[in-house]
Amino acid sequence: MPTLGEELVQQIEAAWAEPQPDWARKRLLVVRLIGQHHHTVAQIKEITGVCRQTIFTYRDKVVAGGVEGLLKREWAGARQPAVTGEDAGEFIRKLEAGDFRQARDAQKWIARRTSKKLTESGVCKLMHRLGGKLKVPRKSHRKKDQAASDAFRAELPQRLTEVVGTAPDKPVRLWVLDEHRYGLLPVIRRVWSRRGVRVHAPYATTYKWGYLHEALEIDGANDAQLLFTPAINQDIHAIFLRQIAESDPDSLHVVIMDQAGFHLRAGDGRQPANVRLLSLPPYCPELNPVEGFGRLLKSPTANRLYRNLKRLEDHLIAVAKGWTTPDKVHSMIHGWMRDQVNAGAPN
Repeated sequence: MPTLGEELVQQIEAAWAEPQPDWARKRLLVVRLIGQHHHTVAQIKEITGVCRQTIFTYRDKVVAGGVEGLLKREWAGARQPAVTGEDAGEFIRKLEAGDFRQARDAQKWIARRTSKKLTESGVCKLMHRLGGKLKVPRKSHRKKDQAASDAFRAELPQRLTEVVGTAPDKPVRLWVLDEHRYGLLPVIRRVWSRRGVRVHAPYATTYKWGYLHEALEIDGANDAQLLFTPAINQDIHAIFLRQIAESDPDSLHVVIMDQAGFHLRAGDGRQPANVRLLSLPPYCPELNPVEGFGRLLKSPTANRLYRNLKRLEDHLIAVAKGWTTPDKVHSMIHGWMRDQVNAGAPN
Protein backbone atom coordinates (compact mmCIF):
# COMPACT_ATOMS: atom_id res chain seq x y z
CA MET A 1 0.00 0.00 0.00
CA PRO A 2 1.28 3.57 -0.70
CA THR A 3 2.53 5.67 2.23
CA LEU A 4 0.14 8.19 3.77
CA GLY A 5 2.71 10.92 4.25
CA GLU A 6 4.37 12.25 7.40
CA GLU A 7 1.83 15.01 8.09
CA LEU A 8 -1.19 12.70 7.85
CA VAL A 9 0.50 10.07 10.02
CA GLN A 10 1.11 12.70 12.72
CA GLN A 11 -2.59 13.69 12.59
CA ILE A 12 -3.58 10.05 13.04
CA GLU A 13 -1.21 9.59 16.00
CA ALA A 14 -2.52 12.77 17.64
CA ALA A 15 -6.13 11.58 17.28
CA TRP A 16 -5.14 8.11 18.57
CA ALA A 17 -3.72 9.67 21.75
CA GLU A 18 -7.05 11.38 22.54
CA PRO A 19 -10.13 9.65 24.07
CA GLN A 20 -12.30 8.21 21.30
CA PRO A 21 -15.49 6.11 21.12
CA ASP A 22 -15.03 2.48 20.15
CA TRP A 23 -16.16 2.90 16.54
CA ALA A 24 -13.72 5.82 16.01
CA ARG A 25 -10.84 3.97 17.65
CA LYS A 26 -11.32 1.01 15.32
CA ARG A 27 -11.14 3.31 12.27
CA LEU A 28 -8.03 5.02 13.63
CA LEU A 29 -6.42 1.63 14.32
CA VAL A 30 -6.87 0.61 10.69
CA VAL A 31 -5.31 3.78 9.22
CA ARG A 32 -2.63 3.83 11.95
CA LEU A 33 -1.46 0.38 10.88
CA ILE A 34 -1.54 1.52 7.25
CA GLY A 35 0.57 4.57 8.20
CA GLN A 36 3.16 2.46 10.03
CA HIS A 37 3.70 0.61 6.74
CA HIS A 38 4.80 -2.60 8.49
CA HIS A 39 1.72 -4.79 7.80
CA THR A 40 0.06 -6.32 4.78
CA VAL A 41 -3.65 -5.91 4.13
CA ALA A 42 -4.23 -9.50 5.29
CA GLN A 43 -2.43 -8.80 8.57
CA ILE A 44 -4.40 -5.58 9.15
CA LYS A 45 -7.61 -7.51 8.47
CA GLU A 46 -6.69 -10.13 11.08
CA ILE A 47 -5.61 -7.56 13.70
CA THR A 48 -8.62 -5.24 13.40
CA GLY A 49 -11.34 -7.75 12.55
CA VAL A 50 -12.66 -5.74 9.58
CA CYS A 51 -13.03 -6.95 5.99
CA ARG A 52 -10.62 -6.16 3.17
CA GLN A 53 -12.95 -3.65 1.51
CA THR A 54 -13.38 -1.71 4.77
CA ILE A 55 -9.61 -1.26 5.04
CA PHE A 56 -9.48 0.42 1.63
CA THR A 57 -12.61 2.47 2.42
CA TYR A 58 -11.01 3.90 5.59
CA ARG A 59 -7.76 4.58 3.70
CA ASP A 60 -9.62 6.50 1.00
CA LYS A 61 -11.55 8.51 3.60
CA VAL A 62 -8.44 9.59 5.50
CA VAL A 63 -6.55 10.44 2.30
CA ALA A 64 -9.44 12.50 0.94
CA GLY A 65 -10.59 14.30 4.11
CA GLY A 66 -7.93 13.72 6.73
CA VAL A 67 -8.75 12.49 10.23
CA GLU A 68 -11.83 14.70 10.32
CA GLY A 69 -13.22 13.02 7.20
CA LEU A 70 -12.40 9.58 8.57
CA LEU A 71 -14.31 10.19 11.80
CA LYS A 72 -17.35 11.76 10.14
CA ARG A 73 -20.32 9.39 10.33
CA GLU A 74 -22.83 9.71 7.53
CA TRP A 75 -25.81 8.25 9.38
CA ALA A 76 -29.27 9.69 8.93
CA GLY A 77 -30.82 7.67 11.75
CA ALA A 78 -32.67 4.40 11.85
CA ARG A 79 -35.78 3.76 9.80
CA GLN A 80 -39.05 4.10 11.65
CA PRO A 81 -40.67 0.72 12.35
CA ALA A 82 -43.68 -0.11 10.22
CA VAL A 83 -45.76 -1.22 13.22
CA THR A 84 -45.53 0.71 16.49
CA GLY A 85 -47.40 1.33 19.75
CA GLU A 86 -50.70 -0.50 20.26
CA ASP A 87 -50.56 -1.85 16.71
CA ALA A 88 -47.26 -3.58 17.51
CA GLY A 89 -48.73 -5.24 20.60
CA GLU A 90 -51.79 -6.43 18.69
CA PHE A 91 -49.60 -7.68 15.82
CA ILE A 92 -47.50 -9.77 18.24
CA ARG A 93 -50.66 -11.21 19.87
CA LYS A 94 -52.01 -12.25 16.47
CA LEU A 95 -48.61 -13.70 15.57
CA GLU A 96 -48.59 -15.80 18.76
CA ALA A 97 -52.15 -16.96 18.07
CA GLY A 98 -51.19 -18.15 14.57
CA ASP A 99 -53.70 -15.85 12.83
CA PHE A 100 -51.41 -15.18 9.87
CA ARG A 101 -51.43 -18.20 7.58
CA GLN A 102 -49.27 -16.44 4.99
CA ALA A 103 -47.12 -13.32 4.90
CA ARG A 104 -49.82 -11.88 2.65
CA ASP A 105 -52.32 -12.08 5.53
CA ALA A 106 -50.02 -10.03 7.75
CA GLN A 107 -49.39 -7.63 4.87
CA LYS A 108 -53.14 -6.95 4.53
CA TRP A 109 -53.55 -6.51 8.29
CA ILE A 110 -50.71 -3.95 8.44
CA ALA A 111 -52.18 -2.05 5.49
CA ARG A 112 -55.60 -1.84 7.19
CA ARG A 113 -54.23 -0.78 10.58
CA THR A 114 -51.41 1.57 9.54
CA SER A 115 -52.08 2.44 5.88
CA LYS A 116 -48.49 1.34 5.14
CA LYS A 117 -47.85 -0.90 2.16
CA LEU A 118 -45.02 -3.31 2.84
CA THR A 119 -43.69 -5.88 0.40
CA GLU A 120 -44.13 -9.55 1.30
CA SER A 121 -40.38 -9.88 1.90
CA GLY A 122 -40.56 -6.83 4.18
CA VAL A 123 -43.40 -8.43 6.15
CA CYS A 124 -41.39 -11.66 6.48
CA LYS A 125 -38.42 -9.71 7.84
CA LEU A 126 -40.72 -7.92 10.30
CA MET A 127 -42.18 -11.20 11.57
CA HIS A 128 -38.71 -12.77 11.91
CA ARG A 129 -37.52 -9.72 13.84
CA LEU A 130 -40.46 -10.13 16.26
CA GLY A 131 -39.62 -13.80 16.85
CA GLY A 132 -41.98 -15.22 14.24
CA LYS A 133 -41.35 -18.54 12.50
CA LEU A 134 -43.29 -20.49 9.87
CA LYS A 135 -44.72 -23.53 11.67
CA VAL A 136 -47.10 -26.40 11.09
CA PRO A 137 -49.85 -25.98 13.73
CA ARG A 138 -50.43 -28.84 16.13
CA LYS A 139 -53.86 -30.42 15.97
CA SER A 140 -56.11 -29.54 18.88
CA HIS A 141 -59.28 -31.58 19.32
CA ARG A 142 -62.49 -29.58 19.35
CA LYS A 143 -63.53 -31.40 22.54
CA LYS A 144 -60.41 -30.32 24.42
CA ASP A 145 -61.11 -28.57 27.72
CA GLN A 146 -58.34 -26.01 28.24
CA ALA A 147 -59.50 -25.35 31.80
CA ALA A 148 -59.07 -29.06 32.64
CA SER A 149 -55.59 -29.02 31.10
CA ASP A 150 -54.57 -25.99 33.17
CA ALA A 151 -56.07 -27.55 36.31
CA PHE A 152 -54.06 -30.75 35.81
CA ARG A 153 -50.82 -28.78 35.68
CA ALA A 154 -51.67 -26.82 38.81
CA GLU A 155 -53.10 -29.73 40.81
CA LEU A 156 -50.55 -32.43 39.88
CA PRO A 157 -48.80 -32.42 43.32
CA GLN A 158 -52.15 -32.79 45.08
CA ARG A 159 -53.29 -35.61 42.77
CA LEU A 160 -50.03 -37.48 43.29
CA THR A 161 -50.47 -37.18 47.05
CA GLU A 162 -53.98 -38.62 46.75
CA VAL A 163 -52.69 -41.58 44.71
CA VAL A 164 -49.56 -42.31 46.74
CA GLY A 165 -50.45 -41.03 50.21
CA THR A 166 -48.61 -38.52 52.39
CA ALA A 167 -46.13 -41.09 53.78
CA PRO A 168 -45.50 -43.93 51.29
CA ASP A 169 -43.75 -46.96 52.74
CA LYS A 170 -41.78 -47.50 49.51
CA PRO A 171 -39.68 -45.33 47.20
CA VAL A 172 -41.92 -43.76 44.57
CA ARG A 173 -41.03 -43.72 40.88
CA LEU A 174 -43.10 -41.65 38.45
CA TRP A 175 -43.63 -42.51 34.78
CA VAL A 176 -45.39 -41.10 31.73
CA LEU A 177 -46.72 -43.72 29.30
CA ASP A 178 -47.99 -43.81 25.74
CA GLU A 179 -48.02 -45.98 22.60
CA HIS A 180 -47.19 -45.38 18.95
CA ARG A 181 -48.13 -47.38 15.92
CA TYR A 182 -45.44 -48.13 13.32
CA GLY A 183 -45.84 -49.93 10.02
CA LEU A 184 -44.63 -50.66 6.52
CA LEU A 185 -46.72 -47.81 5.09
CA PRO A 186 -43.89 -45.26 4.81
CA VAL A 187 -43.82 -41.98 6.71
CA ILE A 188 -43.23 -39.06 4.32
CA ARG A 189 -41.38 -36.05 5.74
CA ARG A 190 -39.98 -32.85 4.26
CA VAL A 191 -36.37 -32.83 3.00
CA TRP A 192 -33.99 -30.14 1.81
CA SER A 193 -33.54 -29.80 -1.94
CA ARG A 194 -32.76 -27.20 -4.58
CA ARG A 195 -35.45 -24.92 -5.94
CA GLY A 196 -37.06 -26.14 -9.11
CA VAL A 197 -36.11 -29.78 -8.46
CA ARG A 198 -38.88 -32.22 -7.61
CA VAL A 199 -37.88 -34.71 -4.91
CA HIS A 200 -39.29 -38.25 -4.85
CA ALA A 201 -39.56 -40.67 -1.93
CA PRO A 202 -40.14 -44.44 -2.31
CA TYR A 203 -43.68 -45.52 -1.49
CA ALA A 204 -45.62 -48.77 -1.32
CA THR A 205 -49.09 -49.41 0.06
CA THR A 206 -48.48 -52.16 2.62
CA TYR A 207 -50.82 -52.47 5.59
CA LYS A 208 -48.73 -54.25 8.22
CA TRP A 209 -48.05 -52.64 11.55
CA GLY A 210 -47.19 -53.12 15.19
CA TYR A 211 -47.24 -51.07 18.38
CA LEU A 212 -44.45 -49.68 20.50
CA HIS A 213 -45.28 -49.08 24.16
CA GLU A 214 -43.08 -46.47 25.85
CA ALA A 215 -42.71 -45.29 29.44
CA LEU A 216 -40.27 -42.55 30.50
CA GLU A 217 -39.37 -41.86 34.12
CA ILE A 218 -40.09 -38.24 35.02
CA ASP A 219 -37.11 -37.76 37.35
CA GLY A 220 -34.68 -39.72 39.50
CA ALA A 221 -32.96 -42.39 37.40
CA ASN A 222 -34.65 -41.15 34.19
CA ASP A 223 -35.16 -44.74 33.10
CA ALA A 224 -37.10 -45.88 30.03
CA GLN A 225 -39.19 -48.99 29.35
CA LEU A 226 -40.15 -50.16 25.83
CA LEU A 227 -42.27 -53.04 24.54
CA PHE A 228 -43.06 -54.09 20.95
CA THR A 229 -46.39 -55.87 20.44
CA PRO A 230 -48.35 -56.94 17.33
CA ALA A 231 -51.64 -55.63 18.74
CA ILE A 232 -52.97 -53.41 21.50
CA ASN A 233 -55.69 -54.02 24.09
CA GLN A 234 -56.15 -53.99 27.86
CA ASP A 235 -54.52 -57.39 28.37
CA ILE A 236 -51.40 -56.25 26.49
CA HIS A 237 -51.43 -52.98 28.41
CA ALA A 238 -51.47 -55.01 31.64
CA ILE A 239 -48.35 -56.85 30.40
CA PHE A 240 -46.53 -53.55 29.92
CA LEU A 241 -47.57 -52.32 33.37
CA ARG A 242 -46.22 -55.58 34.80
CA GLN A 243 -42.93 -54.95 32.97
CA ILE A 244 -42.67 -51.53 34.64
CA ALA A 245 -43.56 -52.99 38.03
CA GLU A 246 -40.98 -55.79 37.75
CA SER A 247 -38.21 -53.38 36.71
CA ASP A 248 -38.05 -52.35 40.40
CA PRO A 249 -40.28 -54.58 42.58
CA ASP A 250 -39.35 -52.75 45.80
CA SER A 251 -40.71 -49.40 44.59
CA LEU A 252 -44.16 -47.95 44.08
CA HIS A 253 -44.68 -46.96 40.43
CA VAL A 254 -47.09 -44.15 39.54
CA VAL A 255 -47.95 -44.20 35.83
CA ILE A 256 -49.42 -41.07 34.22
CA MET A 257 -51.22 -41.81 30.95
CA ASP A 258 -54.16 -40.78 28.77
CA GLN A 259 -57.66 -42.25 28.92
CA ALA A 260 -57.48 -44.48 25.83
CA GLY A 261 -59.99 -47.31 25.82
CA PHE A 262 -57.25 -49.98 25.82
CA HIS A 263 -55.70 -48.59 29.03
CA LEU A 264 -56.56 -50.13 32.37
CA ARG A 265 -58.59 -48.09 34.82
CA ALA A 266 -57.56 -47.65 38.44
CA GLY A 267 -58.72 -50.63 40.51
CA ASP A 268 -58.68 -53.11 37.60
CA GLY A 269 -57.76 -56.60 38.81
CA ARG A 270 -54.98 -56.86 36.21
CA GLN A 271 -53.19 -53.85 37.67
CA PRO A 272 -49.92 -54.86 39.46
CA ALA A 273 -49.95 -54.35 43.23
CA ASN A 274 -47.09 -51.86 43.23
CA VAL A 275 -48.49 -49.73 40.39
CA ARG A 276 -50.79 -46.71 40.73
CA LEU A 277 -52.52 -45.10 37.73
CA LEU A 278 -53.13 -41.38 37.19
CA SER A 279 -55.11 -40.26 34.14
CA LEU A 280 -54.47 -37.18 32.03
CA PRO A 281 -57.41 -34.98 30.99
CA PRO A 282 -59.01 -36.14 27.71
CA TYR A 283 -57.80 -34.69 24.39
CA CYS A 284 -54.66 -33.13 25.92
CA PRO A 285 -51.70 -34.95 24.28
CA GLU A 286 -49.44 -31.91 24.82
CA LEU A 287 -49.33 -32.78 28.54
CA ASN A 288 -47.58 -36.09 27.82
CA PRO A 289 -43.82 -35.86 27.04
CA VAL A 290 -43.86 -39.32 25.41
CA GLU A 291 -45.65 -37.77 22.41
CA GLY A 292 -42.35 -36.20 21.38
CA PHE A 293 -40.48 -39.48 21.87
CA GLY A 294 -42.60 -41.15 19.19
CA ARG A 295 -41.82 -38.39 16.69
CA LEU A 296 -38.10 -38.69 17.40
CA LEU A 297 -38.18 -42.42 16.70
CA LYS A 298 -40.14 -42.09 13.46
CA SER A 299 -38.01 -39.31 11.98
CA PRO A 300 -34.99 -41.54 11.00
CA THR A 301 -37.36 -44.06 9.39
CA ALA A 302 -39.12 -41.47 7.21
CA ASN A 303 -38.99 -41.66 3.38
CA ARG A 304 -37.75 -45.26 3.53
CA LEU A 305 -39.20 -48.64 2.63
CA TYR A 306 -38.70 -51.79 4.73
CA ARG A 307 -39.13 -55.35 3.51
CA ASN A 308 -40.76 -56.52 6.71
CA LEU A 309 -41.64 -55.40 10.23
CA LYS A 310 -38.55 -57.11 11.68
CA ARG A 311 -36.23 -54.79 9.76
CA LEU A 312 -38.25 -51.75 10.76
CA GLU A 313 -38.26 -52.83 14.41
CA ASP A 314 -34.50 -53.40 14.36
CA HIS A 315 -34.05 -49.85 13.09
CA LEU A 316 -36.42 -48.47 15.72
CA ILE A 317 -34.52 -50.31 18.45
CA ALA A 318 -31.22 -48.86 17.21
CA VAL A 319 -32.69 -45.35 17.20
CA ALA A 320 -34.30 -45.86 20.62
CA LYS A 321 -30.95 -46.78 22.20
CA GLY A 322 -29.73 -43.27 21.50
CA TRP A 323 -32.82 -41.65 23.04
CA THR A 324 -33.26 -43.76 26.18
CA THR A 325 -30.09 -42.72 27.99
CA PRO A 326 -30.78 -40.85 31.27
CA ASP A 327 -29.67 -37.47 29.90
CA LYS A 328 -31.86 -37.82 26.79
CA VAL A 329 -34.89 -38.91 28.83
CA HIS A 330 -34.31 -35.96 31.16
CA SER A 331 -34.28 -33.57 28.20
CA MET A 332 -37.65 -34.87 26.93
CA ILE A 333 -39.57 -34.43 30.20
CA HIS A 334 -41.49 -31.15 30.45
CA GLY A 335 -39.85 -28.78 32.91
CA TRP A 336 -43.19 -27.86 34.52
CA MET A 337 -43.98 -31.56 35.10
CA ARG A 338 -40.65 -32.24 36.79
CA ASP A 339 -41.08 -29.17 39.01
CA GLN A 340 -44.64 -30.12 39.98
CA VAL A 341 -43.94 -33.75 40.87
CA ASN A 342 -40.96 -32.67 43.01
CA ALA A 343 -43.08 -30.00 44.66
CA GLY A 344 -45.44 -32.72 45.84
CA ALA A 345 -42.73 -35.10 47.08
CA PRO A 346 -43.16 -35.88 50.82
CA ASN A 347 -39.39 -35.63 51.42
